[in-house]
Amino acid sequence: MKRMLIALFALCAATGVARAQQVIVIQPDAAAAARQALDERVAAERAADERAAAERRQRMIDRCIANHGYEEDCVREVDTELRAEGARVIHLRAPH
Repeated sequence: MKRMLIALFALCAATGVARAQQVIVIQPDAAAAARQALDERVAAERAADERAAAERRQRMIDRCIANHGYEEDCVREVDTELRAEGARVIHLRAPH
């Protein structure tokens, strides 16, 4: 039994050493370029999400105004509804 445990520990140690030797080295310039590309893609996706949210908010306001006619009340109502959904309120244009 002791010999089996020793053999098992030796096998595990050898496997760990083999895995530790499989190191991938990325050149600093390539890593920086990859990081910058990733940051740019994330920023573009975030901007697209914010633009879509702002456009949705404006469509909701326009629909409310068409049905009720009071812009100030509709803005407040839509913002309250969006906050209740857990969304951040993003303004497409500056408030009046």
